Amino acid sequence: MYKLFMILCVLVEGEVKCTGYDDSTAKIYEDLANCERDAAMRFYGITDIFSVYGQDYEKIVVGCEEADKNS
Repeated sequence: MYKLFMILCVLVEGEVKCTGYDDSTAKIYEDLANCERDAAMRFYGITDIFSVYGQDYEKIVVGCEEADKNS
């Protein structure tokens, strides 16, 4: 089983700060392929929003990690 995660790195006062996030929906995927599909949609959705609002970022990673039903 898998769950989504994100790492967002932005420039704060001249220094790159990275923060890790768990998916707010807390969905657990039975297979990696479906998790990776949703991870790609989240990545492109987030980068599109950042582009529209002119928000700079250093790095965005959206992916899947192993999880159990209690994650």
